[in-house]
Amino acid sequence: MTGPLVIGRRTAGWCAVALMLVLVALVFEQIRDVLGPSGMAEGGPYDNAAAYPRGVTLVLLGLVALQIVVQVVARRRVPADGFTLRQLVRPAAVIAIFGLYLGLLGPLGFHLTSAPMLFAVMAVCGARQWWQMIALSLAISFGLAWFFESQLDVVLPGGIFHLNIPW
Repeated sequence: MTGPLVIGRRTAGWCAVALMLVLVALVFEQIRDVLGPSGMAEGGPYDNAAAYPRGVTLVLLGLVALQIVVQVVARRRVPADGFTLRQLVRPAAVIAIFGLYLGLLGPLGFHLTSAPMLFAVMAVCGARQWWQMIALSLAISFGLAWFFESQLDVVLPGGIFHLNIPW
């Protein structure tokens, strides 16, 4: 049996570029297929529904183009050493936690999902001061809720329990 699978830095860089391009294509496809037919991407009173994801995606596309230029120009200066797939466990766990958070955000609401998600991300990233993690995740969650609901008048998802804080 051979050692762990090692992925070179160049290969990993091009895989990241490909993933970002797929995400850009997915966002534009969603704008065209979901927001377009409902009139939310064509201008008028709902123009902002498509403007924000389109703007963020264009910025992401610009950053991907910059990354491609950097990878092509610095191709010979990149060391040949790589990393193992085991080193991707922590980033994959953070992505899985965020995916679970997004999946539970609608049914359970912002207030029941945000603090546990922040706590879990801190735990996966190596934090071990449990009381500080609890206090920080609650402070960030309620601070963001206060800012979005009272200052920006954004209604956060209340979930099946319709939990909303009257600020």
